Amino acid sequence: MAPNLIFGTATFGMDPPSFQDAASVRDLLTTLQSLNIKRLDTAARYPPLYPGQSESLIGETAELSKGFEVDTKIYTDTAKDGSGDLSKENMEKSVTESLQRLKRDGGVNVLYAHRADPETPLEEQIQNFNEQIKQGHCKAWGVSNVPPAMLEKILQLCEQNGWQKPSCYQGPYNVITRGMKTKLLPILRAHGMAFNSFQPLAAGFLTGKLLHNQHAGTRFVDDNPIGKVVQKMFGSEELLVAMKKFDEGARRHGLTPAEVAVRWLAHHSALREEDGIILGASRNEQIVETVGFIRKGRLEDEVVRLAEEAWEGVRGVRGEIM
Repeated sequence: MAPNLIFGTATFGMDPPSFQDAASVRDLLTTLQSLNIKRLDTAARYPPLYPGQSESLIGETAELSKGFEVDTKIYTDTAKDGSGDLSKENMEKSVTESLQRLKRDGGVNVLYAHRADPETPLEEQIQNFNEQIKQGHCKAWGVSNVPPAMLEKILQLCEQNGWQKPSCYQGPYNVITRGMKTKLLPILRAHGMAFNSFQPLAAGFLTGKLLHNQHAGTRFVDDNPIGKVVQKMFGSEELLVAMKKFDEGARRHGLTPAEVAVRWLAHHSALREEDGIILGASRNEQIVETVGFIRKGRLEDEVVRLAEEAWEGVRGVRGEIM
C-alpha cells in the first residue's frame, strides 16, 4: 500500500490563487473527504506572510475540519535562529494560541518542533513535549528540520529517562532530494518513527514549468513570499540539465513529469505504508489530479529508471540535502 496522504495547509490564507477564506477552505475540505484524505498538516507560522491564518481558517471551518486529524507545529520566527522556541514559556504560549485558533478543545494529533532550538536544553524540550501530551494538547510529538545527530541525542535521552519519544519526522523527499536516506532514515527505522515527506514536487520544480518558462503564478516568481528562496534552491545548472532529461523522458511515455514524480514517491521510494506524503495545492483540481496520479499505481520499469537517472544527475550537488 502507498504511504498515508496528508494535506499541507501552508498556503491557507495567502494571496490568490491559494485558499484565502473559509468558503474556499470548506470546498477544499469537502474535496479531501471525497478523496479519503483525513489528515491536515499546519503550523503556527503558516502562511509565511500571515502567521496563524492557516490555523484560523481551519478553526473557522470546524464543522468540517473536526472530521480530520490535524498536526501543527510550535511557532518559530524565521528572522531568528530558533533559539528559545521550545522553552516551556514559549511552547505553552504557542500551543494555547494554536488550539484557540484551531478550535480544538481535544488537542491536535501530532505537535511538531518546527525546527531545532539551539538554546533550550534538549532535556527541557523533551519534557515540555511530554507535558503537552500529558495535558491532552496532543496525542504525540514529532520533529522537523532537526539534524540526525541531534535526533539521535533526543532519542537517547528519551530511552534513558523513560520519556515518550517523537513518533515522526517531517522533511523533504522527492526524486531530486534524497539525502534523508543516508543518515536520517536508518535512525527513524531503528526507533519506529514514521517519515512524513513534504515537497513531493520539489516546490513545483518537478512539474517542469520553470524549465518551460511557464512558472507565472508559481512559487518561482519573484513576488511570491518564497520566490527568491526556491529559485536559489533549484537554480543550479546540474538540476536544469537533469530536469530537461527527466521531462523529455516522461513525455515520451505519454506522462507528465509531475505524474512520474508523485507516483515514484508513492510506489517506488523508500517510504512505507506507515509513512506519509504531504500534498499541497492552490486549487481543488490540483489535489484531485495528484491523488488520481497516485491511484494509478506503480510505474513501468523504464519510467522508474528516468527518476533514478535524474537523481544520479544531481546527487553530486544535492546528496546532503535533507
